[in-house]
Amino acid sequence: MADTKKPSPTVKEFALWQLERIATDALDKGPKCVTGRRVDIERLMQEGFDIQIIAFHELTKRWKTYAFIDTTAKKVFVDADLMDNPALAKKYRFTLGEELAHKLIHTSLFANCRSVEARLAIEDDLDEMRKARLENNARALASAMLMPEASVRTFVAEVIPKFTNQQGQVCVDKLASAISHEYDVNFRPAKRRLKLLGYHRSHGWDLA
Repeated sequence: MADTKKPSPTVKEFALWQLERIATDALDKGPKCVTGRRVDIERLMQEGFDIQIIAFHELTKRWKTYAFIDTTAKKVFVDADLMDNPALAKKYRFTLGEELAHKLIHTSLFANCRSVEARLAIEDDLDEMRKARLENNARALASAMLMPEASVRTFVAEVIPKFTNQQGQVCVDKLASAISHEYDVNFRPAKRRLKLLGYHRSHGWDLA
């Protein structure tokens, strides 16, 4: 009997250097969206890409997702509670970054997805390898936009003496916390950004 299982949609793999370049090009579209080191991701989406941000009541409760983007209509729908809760402001910013990432690198995959059901159906059709690739690439690109490489490397060089003990050992968690505060992102993405930039290899840091 023939195998009638629907093939998993194709998800393009991006090298880190490609994602860094895409992030730089994206930020160039919104030069007024960076104040100090903080990237105003809302303004970047709205002014740089003409994307409308719309609150969606009980999105997470009903579909277990915080946001989804309609790449055709240029609208991103975000769970209203995530948008309105000041305690979740950093998560909200990173969520927007991930949705913009999907717009930039997964447009063909999510073409014509105008409902949560359509978006989730495509993701459900992905095998585990492609689903992981989708999520990892989106997170990496969101991180690159919210924490630009050149800026982070300069910041790390400036503050690293503060977190280095007399034995020359760096407290990586304190450094990641400083990045979290400076760039207005959560701790885990900040620490993961250090790994994506290769500090575990260049400096021997434990970034697990």
